[in-house]
Amino acid sequence: MKLDAIQFFTNTSMMLSMVFIPLLAEDLGASYMQIGIIMSVYGLCLGVSSYMFSKAADAWNIKRLLLAGLACSAAAYLLQAFADDPLTLGLARGLLGIAIGMYPAALIMHVYGMKRSISKFISFCALGWAAGFLGAAIIGDYDLIFAASSALVALSFVIALTLPEVKVKRLNVSYLSLDTVRANWAVYVPFLLRHAGATAVWTIFPLYMASLGSDKFWIAAIYAINPLMQFFMMRRLDGKDMVSIVKYGYLVSSIAFLSFIPPTIFYYVLPGMVLIALSWSFLYVGSTELLLRRNEDKAASAGLITTVISLASVAGSLIGGAVSQYHGFVAVLVVGAVMCFAGFLISAKYLTRTC
Repeated sequence: MKLDAIQFFTNTSMMLSMVFIPLLAEDLGASYMQIGIIMSVYGLCLGVSSYMFSKAADAWNIKRLLLAGLACSAAAYLLQAFADDPLTLGLARGLLGIAIGMYPAALIMHVYGMKRSISKFISFCALGWAAGFLGAAIIGDYDLIFAASSALVALSFVIALTLPEVKVKRLNVSYLSLDTVRANWAVYVPFLLRHAGATAVWTIFPLYMASLGSDKFWIAAIYAINPLMQFFMMRRLDGKDMVSIVKYGYLVSSIAFLSFIPPTIFYYVLPGMVLIALSWSFLYVGSTELLLRRNEDKAASAGLITTVISLASVAGSLIGGAVSQYHGFVAVLVVGAVMCFAGFLISAKYLTRTC
């Protein structure tokens, strides 16, 4: 339960702090393009950090790495409260990305070393996202949201202090080697495309919802439906054919983003949110399970999922900002769906052969 609690609290903090960033950036005077850049700075810093520290989790003491990451994250969440223009907000988000990237691989290695269910552990990530969205809806005030995020991560740090030392195989790692990426490209490349498309959508989605008449409470509440459904879906994936699960995840993602286009009232997006929950459950659990089963450097291979998500966030944020700036919100939804379908085509052809 300690690992589940850390997973829950850290992911609550992440989404609690993230959901209104596009709205805060707009309040501080950012254009749609600048909003995309702010989101991409966070993703780039998180990607570089998670790459390095995923490698480190195969070589270093994983408990110390986990504690260091949680301590740095607690401080970084608070820094966001001092942002007073788009530049300082971007810098604060970048520092937070570096801090958050330090601990996920160390945390999942604790789960693996203690022989816990990966799918059930990941489900608490989704539950934390739901709690974060709902918490943001209830709190509303930006500074209080950042303070709450910091407090929850600080609580996670205290819980982590009580974790036992877990014995897992230590490896000599090369931080510049791309062997793990090459060996698992059929997992990473489609995942990158899908999440870049998804991030493009999520970059503008709060603004899209607002244009359909939604206020802050309903934006956050509708966001919460997606991870809340994931929590129940992910817990039922143990023992499934993960290759097929992953392939279906890409196809359902494409359908889900296209389903957002007809709405003229914000609550019409609810069925699409359920489809997004199903697709992400398939993709996140399935990809992580495949990487843990098929690689010796388990922390690096599974941790690189966070890196892929982060790099996709960089590209997706820029795509979402640029496309919405010049072609509107609906064009972003179409682009997101096309990128998801491209991920499906690649995984359908290559996943069983090469990963």
